[in-house]
Amino acid sequence: MQKYLTMPDVIDTNATPSTQSDIRRVAVLGAGTMGAQIAALVAAQGIKCDLLDMSAPMVEDAKQRLLTMRPKVIDDPAMLELIHAGSFDEDLQRLADADWVVEAIVERAEPKSALWSRVANCARPDVILSTNTSGIPIAQIAQALPAEMRGRFLGTHFFNPPRYLHLLELIPTSDTDCSAITTIRQFGGDVLHKGVVIARDVPGFITNRIGCHYFLSVMRAADELGLTPDEADAVSGPLMGRSNSATYRTIDLVGVDILLDICDNTRSAVASQDEVQAYAAPQYLRDMRENGWLGNKSGQGFYKRERQGGQSRILALNTSTLQYQDRTGRMRESLSNISAIEDTGERLRALVATDSTAAEFAWRALSSLLAYSAAMLGEVADDIANIDRAMRWGFNWELGPFETWDALGVEKTVARMKRDGIGVPDWVAAIARDGGSLYRQFDGELEQATAVGKYAKVSG
Repeated sequence: MQKYLTMPDVIDTNATPSTQSDIRRVAVLGAGTMGAQIAALVAAQGIKCDLLDMSAPMVEDAKQRLLTMRPKVIDDPAMLELIHAGSFDEDLQRLADADWVVEAIVERAEPKSALWSRVANCARPDVILSTNTSGIPIAQIAQALPAEMRGRFLGTHFFNPPRYLHLLELIPTSDTDCSAITTIRQFGGDVLHKGVVIARDVPGFITNRIGCHYFLSVMRAADELGLTPDEADAVSGPLMGRSNSATYRTIDLVGVDILLDICDNTRSAVASQDEVQAYAAPQYLRDMRENGWLGNKSGQGFYKRERQGGQSRILALNTSTLQYQDRTGRMRESLSNISAIEDTGERLRALVATDSTAAEFAWRALSSLLAYSAAMLGEVADDIANIDRAMRWGFNWELGPFETWDALGVEKTVARMKRDGIGVPDWVAAIARDGGSLYRQFDGELEQATAVGKYAKVSG
């Protein structure tokens, strides 16, 4: 019998799109990988979309690339007729017809700000404006807009590929009107079928702040215990309730250069020395970037496919020697009994309780995640439910950090963390002393712990 509570996905991805949406036409600025896919996501709901970039032919090429993207982005080629190509120089006046303008150009503040200063002269006063970014401060970009338009501006962080990854982070600034947040939240949930969370305008928002910290913790634990990427991935994937791509394969998918940028940008923005140290990337990541080993997009990263004698095999990088070698399979074989356990919480408890290198590795990665996620409450989000949703929906985890904590047992894990010299916030320590949990059922409703020692209803 399950001993812990899991939080339901409160947004039904199969729900019929609302006919009450205030957004009936969208303009996407930037026809790169993300911008084109956002336009496709909008068009898939039968909504007209203007897609603008440096030239209309460039946008037409981007539309055609949508047809060949894998995993599939477009089901029906006729959907492309809803996406109207244009250029920044000739077609910005079309923004007057848009109810939502979302910018998704290169991930640098300067060009984003320059484009928004042009948009300000073309968009309607009541239009909702958003920048798609994985970590650039939203308030910084908002400065490019006149003060009277900043109330309609916020950050929207889609995850790649947006059709398949459920999360949409909304990042308002202190100037953003509640009505703008409500409109985009409703449109994102009811029309685009996204799982929407509200994040604070801080470095990395929720997912990249906690996710980058977690990836670095996994790499640090693997390095300390002498595990290769394939050995670490055998533990840090489905066995721990994570996606099939686990850790190192996920980094290959995201891009080694992208991860480094997120880590470095976060490291330069945080104040505490503990965080500065935690976001220090291992040297081999920089060596990989220098060598052009960026992951899937460059053909090799932590993994590389090699053909030899008509046969194909996948090699894993030895991070100590920077040489590729055969994968061992050692961890997968030794953990077969635990991997057969169906329930995620039961599987995690069994894993960390064993006397093995895999168990120690999992514990180091998990305990770091739990402690840091608790420390981030109030910094990246206002409640633990939003943090759990963000990590589940953004990274395809089965359990978020706080759900994981309940699955392992708060009292038991806090005691072990204390023995290991890992600090936890006072509010978590108090729950552990009382033998409590981070989520509980009360009067038929699911409640979540708060940082002030009380429980609050989990809302949608």
